[in-house]
Amino acid sequence: MGVMKKGKRKIIVDNKVFWWFVEDDSWSEPTAQIIADDHSLIANCNLYCPVLRITKDKVKGRRSVPVPENVGEMVFTPQFISQLIRLTLE
Repeated sequence: MGVMKKGKRKIIVDNKVFWWFVEDDSWSEPTAQIIADDHSLIANCNLYCPVLRITKDKVKGRRSVPVPENVGEMVFTPQFISQLIRLTLE
């Protein structure tokens, strides 16, 4: 079963399809949510805390990955999201 696509943006990294969106409401900080199309990876990254939290990964399991400073400015753009996804694939 695929990902519900409403309100999400599609991005392709290393020939794999991912969906991402930003949760931003008055009660929490902006957080990017990343989901693999086949649900093999689910991760999130808070805008103000440079740690990528991987809550599901069929290959490497749950873990937290520090976002290196060389990844770039912490702004949720397609380029930044693709760099976050590449961190999970390393």
